[in-house]
Amino acid sequence: MTPDEVIEAVKSQFGDAVKAAEVKGVEARMDIHREKSYEILTALNGMGFDYLNCLSAVDRIASAELEVVYNLSSLSLSTKVLMRVRVPREEPIIRSVVPLWATADWHEREAFDMMGIRFDGHPDLRRILLSEDWVGFPLRKDYQDERLVPYEPV
Repeated sequence: MTPDEVIEAVKSQFGDAVKAAEVKGVEARMDIHREKSYEILTALNGMGFDYLNCLSAVDRIASAELEVVYNLSSLSLSTKVLMRVRVPREEPIIRSVVPLWATADWHEREAFDMMGIRFDGHPDLRRILLSEDWVGFPLRKDYQDERLVPYEPV
């Protein structure tokens, strides 16, 4: 299955849920509406994308959104998938993909810990790097901590 075929299969099944798509080398890249993201990821898993390489998050502060990025590959196909889903900063909730890929457990906990994204249905959503009493989300661009002292050259 080529990257173009992956995009076409997703578009034919989910239509307008695909906001944008492009092919970059062996990778199919898609921007997806949050409401259909879990169904699309389930379909991709069924197409043979059985390996979650990484789940990460990006702060899109200018648009008041956070972005969840899924990097998928297959143990039998050479094609890869990069899927991006935006959630509002004020209510950053998206469905957990732990039922699809168990490795998402720690990835989702890190995105929760560092960016504040809540993964609905996660089996154990709690901080993974910071203490439970930590206030704020350190990888957000607007994060401020009075303990951080700006570097001033001497």
